[in-house]
Formats: sequence, C-alpha cells, structure tokens
Amino acid sequence: MDRFKQLYVWAMNAKLFMGLYFVMLVALTGIVTAIFGGNSLGLLSLLEMLGLSVIIALLQVVLLDSHTDYSKGILFSRSVIWVIFSTVLIVVASIAFKWFAGLPAWGPYLLAGFILIVLPGMLLGLKWEQETDTVRLNADLESFKSKEGVQ
Repeated sequence: MDRFKQLYVWAMNAKLFMGLYFVMLVALTGIVTAIFGGNSLGLLSLLEMLGLSVIIALLQVVLLDSHTDYSKGILFSRSVIWVIFSTVLIVVASIAFKWFAGLPAWGPYLLAGFILIVLPGMLLGLKWEQETDTVRLNADLESFKSKEGVQ
C-alpha cells in the first residue's frame, strides 16, 4: 500500500506540473504570436504543446524529485540541466511543429527567452514552498514539545 501511495503522489505531482507547463506554453506562445501580429493557435499545435508539457513534467519529477533540497538555492546541476533541456525541447518543438509559421523566424527564440524566466521562477516557487513547510513543521515540533514537556 505504501508503494501505491508513493506512486499516486508522484503521479499527482507530475500531472500538476504538466498542467502548469501546458498553460505556460499556450500563454507564452500566444503572447509571442500576438507580438508578431498573429491571432490564433491551431488545435494540432495545442495537442503538441500538451505532449511536450507531459515530457517536461516527467523530466522534472525524475530529475527533481520530491526530496530535492532547495535550501542552498535553485540553480544546481540537475535543475540547470532540466531548465536547459526543457528550453531546448521547446525551441526544437516550436520549429519542428511550425508553431510560428508565417511569423518572423526568431519567434521560437523569443519564446525561449520567456521560458528561461518562467522555469527558474517555478523552481523558486518550489523553494519558497519548501521553506514554508520547514517553518510550519518546526512550529508544530515546538508546539508538540511544549505539550509533552519534552526538551
């Protein structure tokens, strides 16, 4: 049962990240498209973005599992690898699947610039969440110690 719970939590985290990355890709691709005068994203492009979001989320939960310690910062070897690899995947996919067809050729690179801001921002959010959890757990521990008379 414990293995099932671990797998379930892992899958929930992967699904949460996948959803966040799908929204991010759609929003940022839409912004870049609008900057260049475009007015729509195709259904096939949205499905491609969904598939890419799954890959990026799976990479994250494999490289940066729930036990990753962000106390020393967000930029360490595995996180940098994840950010760079994810950005490269997004640029390659946007070129291969022609997400910016009919728009200037540097659209995918503008998208990459936005991605290089958003992905570290995601890691920063995870760091802040971890810090908040630590503060809450320490407060709960102190409360427990005072109730039990433990020093």
